[in-house]
Amino acid sequence: MIEILKYENNLLSDWDDFVEHSNNGTIFHKQKFLSYHINRRFDDFSLIFKKRGKIIAVFPAAIELKGSKKVLFSHPGASFGGIIHRNLSFDSCWKIIELIEKTALKNNFDNIFIIQPPNIFNRYQNDEIVDYCLRRKKYNSKEFYLTSVLAIEDVVSEQIKKISKNKKRSEKYYDTLITKNNLKFRWVENFDDFYPILIKNKKKHNATPTHSVEELEKLRYLFPNDILQLMLYRDAPIGGMTVFKATPNCIIIFYSMFDYKYNNLQPITLLMQYVIRWAKKNKVKIIDYGVSHQPNDGDCLSLNKSLIKFKEEFGCFASIRNTYSQKE
Repeated sequence: MIEILKYENNLLSDWDDFVEHSNNGTIFHKQKFLSYHINRRFDDFSLIFKKRGKIIAVFPAAIELKGSKKVLFSHPGASFGGIIHRNLSFDSCWKIIELIEKTALKNNFDNIFIIQPPNIFNRYQNDEIVDYCLRRKKYNSKEFYLTSVLAIEDVVSEQIKKISKNKKRSEKYYDTLITKNNLKFRWVENFDDFYPILIKNKKKHNATPTHSVEELEKLRYLFPNDILQLMLYRDAPIGGMTVFKATPNCIIIFYSMFDYKYNNLQPITLLMQYVIRWAKKNKVKIIDYGVSHQPNDGDCLSLNKSLIKFKEEFGCFASIRNTYSQKE
């Protein structure tokens, strides 16, 4: 028999330890991460599932009001939520979804909305049992996002060579850019140099960053080894990448921005090549380069095709972030 519990703060260590050793959990699923928000607060409704006294799954979720509708959303405060587990059987997964549905009904929710983590984050095997059960239960999957993913190859020097070829440049061209302009790569301890570039870039597209600088600093404090900021300098900062270590084997480039007046120096290509080499040294196998959708477009699924092509030139392939809605 599977027991369902509502998450309480005194269970934080148990929750985060389970996520750390789960099959598909990431930094985004830890309660320590979900507590970082400063500008937005969420009415938590996270759930824990136990069998014979041991946690077998967790469901990070919060209450979200959409008009007059009360939605159980997993999770509005992270890139994705979903059912996080360790090798669930079909029967257990089915029963967990039924328990979520019964709890939602009992607490007067109008809908359940789930963003399940992509399969690239699975640690042990490509287990799609949750996706199958949600589809079998006829959850709608009208909203889905394309994210660009790069696998770190065995011989990184050959991988870098292929990138140069895809960009129609030589390796020497990029090496010369670095030496001639005295460019320096640096992992930094704060976001002072990067955030103004991020704001300027977002403003160009009539958008705002997902995080305030205070929230990024808080995340860095909470996860000093997992929230990293890489900068590229030519005396002044010319670009940077904010890296989230989602799992021991997978990183997400959450922000990738540069000062447009230095466009001729190819800062993003140089930063990406540096990150690939760094990833290999640190035993990272996968780089998630994020979604490529048009900001503030009327259609939230509208693709930025030129951005997808740019990422494909690094060798990225497509992965899908699926969403599931019980009633819509």
